[in-house]
Amino acid sequence: MFNSAIIEVIVGMIFIYSLLSILVTQLNTLLTNLLNTRAKHLMDGIRQLISDPVIQAKFLSHPLIQLVPPERGSMPEDTLSAQSAQDVSSRQPLTVNYIPPTLFSQAMLDIIAAQAARNLYKPLYDAAERALNGADEARAREMIRRLQGSTLTLDELRSYFETLPAPARQSLLITLDRVQKAQAALATDDSQAKLIPLLEGIRHIQEPIFQKAMDTLLATARSVDEAAAKMEFWFNTRMDQLSETYRRNIQYLSIVVGLLMVLTLNVDSLHVARTLWDDPALRATIAATAQASIDNDSLQPDLNPTPAEPGAEPNTGAAFNEARDSIDQLLTLRLPIGWELAEVEGGCADPSLNPTECNNPRNLWNLLPANNSSWLGMWVWKIVGYAITVIAIAQGAPFWFELLNRLARGRSS
Repeated sequence: MFNSAIIEVIVGMIFIYSLLSILVTQLNTLLTNLLNTRAKHLMDGIRQLISDPVIQAKFLSHPLIQLVPPERGSMPEDTLSAQSAQDVSSRQPLTVNYIPPTLFSQAMLDIIAAQAARNLYKPLYDAAERALNGADEARAREMIRRLQGSTLTLDELRSYFETLPAPARQSLLITLDRVQKAQAALATDDSQAKLIPLLEGIRHIQEPIFQKAMDTLLATARSVDEAAAKMEFWFNTRMDQLSETYRRNIQYLSIVVGLLMVLTLNVDSLHVARTLWDDPALRATIAATAQASIDNDSLQPDLNPTPAEPGAEPNTGAAFNEARDSIDQLLTLRLPIGWELAEVEGGCADPSLNPTECNNPRNLWNLLPANNSSWLGMWVWKIVGYAITVIAIAQGAPFWFELLNRLARGRSS
């Protein structure tokens, strides 16, 4: 088809490397889905990012995140002991492999601001519980919650307290004055009023390193939106580093998977290339299949996969079917791969007497020292062939697909 034996051998080898690289990628996907590797890696990154054990546990189980199963007692407003926090953080992660930055910032701001409920605003809740009953208490608690959520001002709450009977009014107004002084100590100006729950929450973070990180990150924020933006930038920066580490780990996994696949399928590049050179019919068939694959874009890998949504189940069945289809395609090509085990009639004490059978590197019988006097040389060439295959697979499917495309375009030109 390409009117050149050398070009057809090259195209055939590139096509085979493309198929093998795609198969390795599919096997990687299958393994990572089965082992839930992405979620575990993400969870390890979150543990490094959020070093405070209580806030870490609350984040992992937050209803917006759910890296681990949420349960009562680990919500942002709950008091969580160190042991309970450790129990939450040590659970196996759910199948969450991606967290949008906006969800990260919303969950973190929610958790940090919830600290203020037990510290800054708790005296108000306690005073309302002591001084009021029934509907008045319920209304007072609701207004305090609105103050905590920055949807109600101190003056509005003060106006409501002044309408209450004298004993309750006096107690609540005194407590409100204390809260106002605490807020004034936290806010440098009026623009930071809505940040007060966050600033108070940061002040009560127990782990000093994480407290310093949050204080440094949010100290210059002038609004809640700006605080969220800073939190998202911090998260994106650390997730970029985490993604780079994950890509390196996947590359190492690809090499291991590729090596095991090469040994299992006995993909010896030197033997495959020599067979293609000696067999014009096989060479032409593979070259034609490669050309058809280029024309149909059937080999093109997904270079920019869409990240899975939080909580989405990995499609392990689809990954298995894709890997099986790739193996079937390799077998359909009838390549000189795979193992044989058959005794050579007459033996191979002198391989030159029966070169075809005695020099067959696919026959495991020939590679045993007791059976073939040339076993050492055959193993050396086979190891070199294996090394070439593994190195080729490590380049990745996009590399071979692009090279195959360039060859096809050059031929067309």
